[in-house]
Amino acid sequence: MDYISPAVCTDAAFRSMWAEFEWENKVAVNTIIQSEKDFLDHIIKSTNMKCLTAPSALDGDCGFLAANLYAKSVFGEDALVNVSIEKQLDGKLSGYIRIRSKTQGIALSLGDKITLKQKGGS
Repeated sequence: MDYISPAVCTDAAFRSMWAEFEWENKVAVNTIIQSEKDFLDHIIKSTNMKCLTAPSALDGDCGFLAANLYAKSVFGEDALVNVSIEKQLDGKLSGYIRIRSKTQGIALSLGDKITLKQKGGS
């Protein structure tokens, strides 16, 4: 993800862009990682995005996790990601990673990157 950099925006700005942006790519979680927080950290590292969700909201062990990620492309385009995962009874993680952007290219390329990298273990 050489063309995007971690960035920051307010919760209100994130929600406004989320409602406005037309392009969405929804990727089902498919990983060998069994910790919700470890999976989130892996996605953040793989996508070069910034987690906007407060660390205190990610603390604890309740079996599910939801977090918002944000980045800007070198062209000034916004990339929004929502990670929503739940630990199943068998210990595996399930859920979805939703990517939204104003342009189709970012949504598709981020989705492809996440699909390739999310498995983990390497």
